[in-house]
Amino acid sequence: MRYEFEWDEQAIQDFVSLAKEACKRAVELLALDVWANIRKEAPTDKGRLAGSFNLEQIDDFAWRIYTNVLYALFVHEGTGVHGPIGQPIVPVRARYLAFEWRGKMWFLKSVKGQEPNPYADRAINMSEQRSQEFVRKALDEVGAA
Repeated sequence: MRYEFEWDEQAIQDFVSLAKEACKRAVELLALDVWANIRKEAPTDKGRLAGSFNLEQIDDFAWRIYTNVLYALFVHEGTGVHGPIGQPIVPVRARYLAFEWRGKMWFLKSVKGQEPNPYADRAINMSEQRSQEFVRKALDEVGAA
């Protein structure tokens, strides 16, 4: 049994164009939501970290959220690898701990590890739960729904 189909090339191109625009918009909505959530979820001791995140479009389907705050990763991942979290690290054979950081020598009697605060993971999870909503909204906006 043979079937014959007649393709409407313009209709297919229109459909592909609408689908691409809807996908671009859904990704943009998702990026904007993650950006808002990460600023909300980041700790706000002094507000510097939470207010430091930037959103940048790389191409139609890629966005980047970044910060120039040096301690952002330490807050997110924690620093417990240097000792028991919350327990001070003290020198064993000297009076001070000595280390170089950012071109300066530091001498301290003790330091503490920091618990991880995975604020970016929480922000992404919150936005992922709304991804279907973003797709529906994008389809509505481009007139494809």
